[in-house]
Amino acid sequence: MSKVEITIGGQDFAISCAPEDEQRVRELVSAIDGYYEPLTPRFSQNILFACLRAADDVFDKADVSPGEDAETKQMRERLASVEQERDRLEAALSSATDARGRLERDLRNAREEAASRDGAEAKAQSDRIALLEQRCTDLQRRLEDAQMQELPFAAAASGAQVDEDLLPALERFAGLLESCADKLEGGDGNA
Repeated sequence: MSKVEITIGGQDFAISCAPEDEQRVRELVSAIDGYYEPLTPRFSQNILFACLRAADDVFDKADVSPGEDAETKQMRERLASVEQERDRLEAALSSATDARGRLERDLRNAREEAASRDGAEAKAQSDRIALLEQRCTDLQRRLEDAQMQELPFAAAASGAQVDEDLLPALERFAGLLESCADKLEGGDGNA
């Protein structure tokens, strides 16, 4: 340990520190003395005020409240961001599920219509139903695949890479489902 002679408010002190910390200690003393200098001559009270002002500056520059850890603040902000991402993904999944429900309803209606028609019209309707069933099966598989994927906040918590393509893929999937439902509602035979 090295002994360092310092002066604050015109009074000398001797403190011990590691040799590699001497320069840092001198810089800190200089900063505290800068806060002390404009105050009145009551030494102990002035030291207290100078240290309070210095600590206040440190917390202001770190953009945290006294007692709050900067890393904890960053973790809270990251958690809020992940929760927003989770909410967006859940909304996209809900939209896809709703579109799937409309598609199934339209498929059911198309089956009922086909059952009431004769001949060539029934054949065309039957073909359309088969195509819709195939699409519904495919969309069901995609929806199940999307539901099985790990959510980004779970991957972030485990340190894994977040799949940035998941949300846009779910949004495209929801759009596809809605498009199919709209085609069915419009009675378009090119579904």
